[in-house]
Amino acid sequence: MKVFILTFFLMTTVAQAQHAISSQAFQVNVRPILSGILNDFYQMIVLFPEVPRELVQIINELDHMKEIQLGLMSDCPRLLEKKCLSGVDELRSRLKKISAMHFNILRELNPSTSLHFTTLSGKRVMGDFQECLESLKGKLDNVAFMIKADIAIKQETFPLIKQVDELDTFTSLALVEFIPYIYKEDFRHFFFSFVHPIQLQLGKTQNYEFLNRNVTSLNFAINLLNMNLTKRNKKTPDGMGPYLATIHNRWNSILRYYF
Repeated sequence: MKVFILTFFLMTTVAQAQHAISSQAFQVNVRPILSGILNDFYQMIVLFPEVPRELVQIINELDHMKEIQLGLMSDCPRLLEKKCLSGVDELRSRLKKISAMHFNILRELNPSTSLHFTTLSGKRVMGDFQECLESLKGKLDNVAFMIKADIAIKQETFPLIKQVDELDTFTSLALVEFIPYIYKEDFRHFFFSFVHPIQLQLGKTQNYEFLNRNVTSLNFAINLLNMNLTKRNKKTPDGMGPYLATIHNRWNSILRYYF
């Protein structure tokens, strides 16, 4: 009941005086703050002992691959051709780097004796990630070889781009699974209601429209996390409090552009 009342209050308050911002205002004023919030979140999340730091690095690498994906879809919308070889090679290089990070995660994942134990479901998702990663690497290696050898190929672009997106999905699911059970639902909601949507939109040309449409729900997600972790006497890891405060303050500085 309390959550319902809080939701109603926040959504009503936000809806009363919301303004839309322009693309330029978003890029110059808002986007850097959102990037700071994402960075603070990932710095905070690795304070949980069982969240692999390399997993956050993989998430960042996949995020940086969005521009390559968009380039391939623009230059080779149907089939991968010779003019897209540089993009294919860049994807292969980044996936090789990601594969090394993933190997480190698997090597270091041992049963924990702490209260914050690594979940079997987290390991299972990382196994699915590995299967998808190796499949994608093999396909791209084959495409690159055939293009360089001037062998005709009919590799559609979209299925490979979709497979890169699947890697992103696996890492998102794994991140949540490695969070200790007592905090998992709080962070699951915040990650999929705030962090992941924002991360997907930052690289798009019309991302400011997404924020204009969703500022109310994003505001609720960030306030709910702050309330759950600071008002309900949950013992969060040492050092997490300042990150929570910084994230909240950054978000409040964004809200002034809307109200």
